[in-house]
Amino acid sequence: AAWATTIEELAERAKLAVLDPSRNPSKEKLDSSANLADAPPLLGLFNDIPAAKFRTSEARAWAVAGFSFVVNDGEHSAYEGVYGREHNEALLRLGLTPIQRLPREARSDHGDALATGARGTMRPYATTAEEARDYLATVDLPPGPSQDSGGVAEVAASPLSRGAVPMRRGDGSLTFTPAELRAAERGKTLALLQLETSELLLDPAARGQALRLLAARGPGRAAACFVGPFDFRTRAASEAEAGALPAAVADLCREAAPLGVVVGGVVGGGADDAEAEETVLRHLRMGMKLIATPVFASDMPLLGARKVARPFHRAVARWQLEKGPQG
Repeated sequence: AAWATTIEELAERAKLAVLDPSRNPSKEKLDSSANLADAPPLLGLFNDIPAAKFRTSEARAWAVAGFSFVVNDGEHSAYEGVYGREHNEALLRLGLTPIQRLPREARSDHGDALATGARGTMRPYATTAEEARDYLATVDLPPGPSQDSGGVAEVAASPLSRGAVPMRRGDGSLTFTPAELRAAERGKTLALLQLETSELLLDPAARGQALRLLAARGPGRAAACFVGPFDFRTRAASEAEAGALPAAVADLCREAAPLGVVVGGVVGGGADDAEAEETVLRHLRMGMKLIATPVFASDMPLLGARKVARPFHRAVARWQLEKGPQG
C-alpha cells in the first residue's frame, strides 16, 4: 500500500533517532510547511497497553501501518500507562512520537515525562484558560538569561517550570549545563491541551484565550489542542449541549488555523470503513492535523486476528452451503 512504511524508511528513522535521541518526528512534519494548512495530517493511537507488557514488535506494526504518534495513557491506565526511557527510545527508533497523557492533577510529572524521552505530553480535562497557562508552564524549562539581557533573565522562572535534569545526546554525553539542556530541547517537544469540556470548548472567549496561550509557545508549532468527544458528551448537561460539539469543533479549527495552533482529536468509528473514512475526511477538510483512531492499542491484535481469520470462516460458510443439509 502507498501509505505503508518501507524497510528503508524504518532504517532511516532508526539512524536519525540514534543521532539525536531528542528529535520529534511528528513536530518536524508539522513544522515542514510555512502554512499550517499544507502540513501533512498525522495518524495516532491511544496506547492502553501497560508499560510492562510493551512489545517492540507491536510498535513496529503501528509504524509500518502508517501511524506517526502514540499517546501513552497515564490517565485512564494510571501508573501502568506511564512509559519510561527504554519504551520511548524504542518508539522513537521506529519514527513514532511518544506523547505521555497524564491525569489532570499532574504538574511536575509533565517535565519528568519529557526528561524520560516523551516528546510531548497531554493535559486532559481543562476547564479554564488559567489551567491551560499552568499546564504550559510545566512543560517548559525556565527561560534563563539571554545575551541581550545583560546576563539577567528577562522572565522569571515559574513555580511550575519543568525541572532540570541532564539529557543524553546520541554520542552518550550529557547536557550538564543549563544552556546545553535548553539547546538540546529547544523545538523538540509538543504540548497538547485536551479540549473536552463545555467550559473551554463552547465558550468563545475562554476558547480564544486558550488558543492564544497555545499559539505563544514556540518555536514552530509547539502546541496543540486535542478534542476529546467522549468526555465532552459524557459531561454534557443536556442533549442540546452534546449536539453542539460538531459546530464547536468546526469553530475551533477555523480559529486555530490563523494562530498556527494544531488541532487534533479522536476521529473515526461508524458502521464500516467507508463511514469512518468519510468522518476522517470531513475533519481533515476542517483543518484537523492530528487524527487518533478510536481503536485502542490493545485492540489491534484482535482486529488483526479477525482479518486474518475472515477468509477461512467465509470459505467454510460457502462450503457448507455447497454441501447442503445432507452433506
